[in-house]
Amino acid sequence: MAKKALEKELKKPDEFVSFWTRFGAQLAAHRKKVITMLVVAAVGLAIGWGTTYYRYAQAAKATVAFARIDRIAMAELLPEKADPKEAAAQSEAEQVPRFKTEKERIEAAIKEADDFVAAFGAEGLGRRALLGKAGRLVLVGKPDEAATLYETLAAGEIDPGVRAVEQEGAAAAYEAAGKLDDALRGYVALAESSQRGGTFYLDRALLAKARVLEKQGKAKDAEQVLREILTKVPKTMLRQQIDDRLAVLTEK
Repeated sequence: MAKKALEKELKKPDEFVSFWTRFGAQLAAHRKKVITMLVVAAVGLAIGWGTTYYRYAQAAKATVAFARIDRIAMAELLPEKADPKEAAAQSEAEQVPRFKTEKERIEAAIKEADDFVAAFGAEGLGRRALLGKAGRLVLVGKPDEAATLYETLAAGEIDPGVRAVEQEGAAAAYEAAGKLDDALRGYVALAESSQRGGTFYLDRALLAKARVLEKQGKAKDAEQVLREILTKVPKTMLRQQIDDRLAVLTEK
């Protein structure tokens, strides 16, 4: 019995060697396939790592570039009698240009937003850059362009809160352009969409609607809309403004 057990144990190393011998033979027979698989796996890993690194690098660059838009928009204006050397030194230290007038500064911020979108696309931070640009277009006397941009952004917006801001921006831009009918349609649409989702933004939209109606000479209609706000949004934060306008309208 002891002899048989010993012979059985002695066979195990032979089986182990035979396994690796056969495995080596299989590798040798399929050498090209194995090498190809290893190369493909290595390339896939390298591409995946490279893509991840590129995305992180691009995101970091986009964040810095986006912050530069606001830095330009808030850059200090040059004093009327500025020392050119001192101004250049300050500008270099701040890494943003300085401007003589508010209009120059706003136009520079608009251009920076355009450059940002050209470099990083119109999604993500690009949408925020365009939203800021739309507001600045109104400030430099281009409300029609602003309204078009606001409407384009609102059409593709998935966040209800941001869409409300964009809709209000479009209506306000039309109002600034003197296109009161377009502005009124915009505020009415905003009020309707706000009411469907609760009372968020409803009081702002209706107050703006009343303002436009008053500009159109429709004081009674404006008064009715103001009272509508107090009924639908009794705890509105705009109560003081509403009361002030009602006091003026009821005296007419």
